[in-house]
Amino acid sequence: METLVELEKYFEDECYSFAELTIGKHHASEGLVIERQNNQFLFAYSERGHLTVVKSFLTEKELVDYAFQEVSNDKWNRGHLVAWTWNEESILEAEKELNRLNISFERNDISNYSVEKHAYRIFVFGRDVLLLTDFRRTYYKA
Repeated sequence: METLVELEKYFEDECYSFAELTIGKHHASEGLVIERQNNQFLFAYSERGHLTVVKSFLTEKELVDYAFQEVSNDKWNRGHLVAWTWNEESILEAEKELNRLNISFERNDISNYSVEKHAYRIFVFGRDVLLLTDFRRTYYKA
């Protein structure tokens, strides 16, 4: 890959999450930022409206190579929340369904999410999210 447009397309094709990733037409409220700003190419982090540059580059290709490695090395950049429920039985059913479909997942529950309410959550990674439209309708009850 040579350009930011190609990198963005790759991330789209491989179903990366843009919830915390700003590149091209994708704008997250906070998280990683990969962009050209004036004559520099920036790999940065945005939090509460403040941009912190992690590394800057003179060429687009250098940024693309660096950003590809950094973003690809963190599985959570491909993570998609596909199940959220307040009921343990429901999340166990969701796990069984994902196992039956042979889809890898990770549970990531939140204890005491809201006044002693336990949130049960499941994430899948990458292109597997494309297989779970109906699954999400069933198990995403936030």
